[in-house]
Amino acid sequence: MPKLLRKAYARDGFCIITNFLDEHELAAIRQEIRTPGGTARQMIQGNTATQRILLDEAFLQTRPSLSALIHSGSFVDLLEYGAAKACMPLMYIQRIRNGHLPGSVDPQKTMHSDTFHPTMKAWLFLEDVEQKHGPFTYVRGSHKLTKARFNWEYARSCAAGKLRDGYSEKGSFRASPDDLAEMNLPEPEGITAKAGTLVIANTNGFHGRGDAEDGEGRIEIWAYGRHNPFNPLPGFNLKFISNIELFFLKAYWRHKDKQAKKRGVKSSWHLIDTNEMLD
Repeated sequence: MPKLLRKAYARDGFCIITNFLDEHELAAIRQEIRTPGGTARQMIQGNTATQRILLDEAFLQTRPSLSALIHSGSFVDLLEYGAAKACMPLMYIQRIRNGHLPGSVDPQKTMHSDTFHPTMKAWLFLEDVEQKHGPFTYVRGSHKLTKARFNWEYARSCAAGKLRDGYSEKGSFRASPDDLAEMNLPEPEGITAKAGTLVIANTNGFHGRGDAEDGEGRIEIWAYGRHNPFNPLPGFNLKFISNIELFFLKAYWRHKDKQAKKRGVKSSWHLIDTNEMLD
């Protein structure tokens, strides 16, 4: 990662690379992801649908522009730096649909920290993202373990077992505006962006989805890297290790599908028609 981006990532908790994809690359990738094929899954949270297609070798095989991006060193190196591990992140085509169904407020629109240790997520936007689309939102500098953040984290950990927001009790602490003020943190900042912009963030910092108009959304390449924080090894970016990880991920999904079917319900990440996602 270039020095200026490293400094921004350390200072703010995220960095922004504009024009990471040019218009020609964007057009080619947009066309390829609308080519029939792939397996789409969906999760409903409140009134928002998150839809994803895993970018595995089977999906990439007939999509040369997308495959070239996913395997390019200039892309993977940035993500691995953000994750602090030489391991291929999981990558997806992701679509966020705000107000997709009647329901409560999307819990991902509350500022939150994903887990107790640094972890990486990235968004490579394939369309322009304006405020109405619910942009990725971050509390600048909130990834730093200041004394105020440490005290808040400790107090929240003592009470987490009694919380019932569905996430804090599992370790993904939610933070209200008063909580952010208690930690001397600034207000959340929505990151609007032009298509082709790459945003990489340490999601131990407080972040979430911005408020959006119903029916609006965004489509992006989404990357995720969360590793065992107690493993001192730097990682090994080997294809067979990545394939093993994908194998077990797919097996886990199938297992959850079978469990849900026995109960007569849909699994949290349930299968949907790919055309529904990309229409």
